[in-house]
Amino acid sequence: MNNIGNILDKRILLLDGAMGTMIQSYAPDETTFRGARFANHDINLLGCYDVLNITARDIVKDIHSAYLDAGADIITTNTFNANAISLARYNLQEYTTEINLSAASLARDIADNYTALNPDKPRFVAGSVGPIFIGSTQSVSTDEDYAQLKDAYTQQITALIIGGVDVLLIETICEPYIAHIAIHAAEKVMKQTHCTIPIMLSVTTTPSGTMVSGETLANFIKSISHANILSVGINCSYGAMEILPHLRTLAQIAPHYISVHPNAGIPDKTGAYPHTTEEMFHIMQTFIQEGVVNIIGGCCGTTPQLTALLSHAVEGATPHLSPNQ
Repeated sequence: MNNIGNILDKRILLLDGAMGTMIQSYAPDETTFRGARFANHDINLLGCYDVLNITARDIVKDIHSAYLDAGADIITTNTFNANAISLARYNLQEYTTEINLSAASLARDIADNYTALNPDKPRFVAGSVGPIFIGSTQSVSTDEDYAQLKDAYTQQITALIIGGVDVLLIETICEPYIAHIAIHAAEKVMKQTHCTIPIMLSVTTTPSGTMVSGETLANFIKSISHANILSVGINCSYGAMEILPHLRTLAQIAPHYISVHPNAGIPDKTGAYPHTTEEMFHIMQTFIQEGVVNIIGGCCGTTPQLTALLSHAVEGATPHLSPNQ
């Protein structure tokens, strides 16, 4: 297997873009989400993107392929909310393992096919692990909350690793303590499965540069110093321009590779994202030119068109050199 760390020393890797908003472009209806498997399910499944790994695999496959065709080095599994707590809203919690296994194996097969076509450009699979909310918050107030979250992360991560992902992407981190639970779950699973893979962490920042919880980036970096982390980064947030100053800060203080995948701004009441592909690319070129990134891609509202533009921009570009390198 190719060592992603060795490649990151040599060049900037291109992460894919949005999954959810790309799925929306296919306009799937309730019948699509249910498929034959859940035709008689007792709760409407419209909006449960994770179940499409079982019921509409062709849509997910098409999206992965579109990003790979555009030049992505890393594709992300369609598992952002594929944990038992989130899936319980749709009464699908008992299918958590199957959904993650299906997502990981689908992405694995596609990535391997593209690598076989061009072994000089290996393609990697990142297992997406999104934030888990208990009720309407991410707060952990009891031992029961902690145990519930750790069990949910453990189940999801176990399936992703067994399914063959190359790296875990714990993303859209709003609360440091939740990230710590996910990291501990990942370490537990790796020990149990005798399979060690890298961990990427990506936080969401406010316009002022703190995490949503109010934690500073510097304090967050200190809090994860005990863990074996491949990269830290910023994703989603308020758009590429708003991320730029905070990305510069992160690159100065973090002894890790740096990742970034911003959204296309905050959607309006109709769900439309304000920033065009060209606008995002113009700003994200600065990330590359300033040498503050090792991994770059898009989040909500982005498309393979952005990936294609970035693929040319990263050619021959110098990757970020962390303070401890």
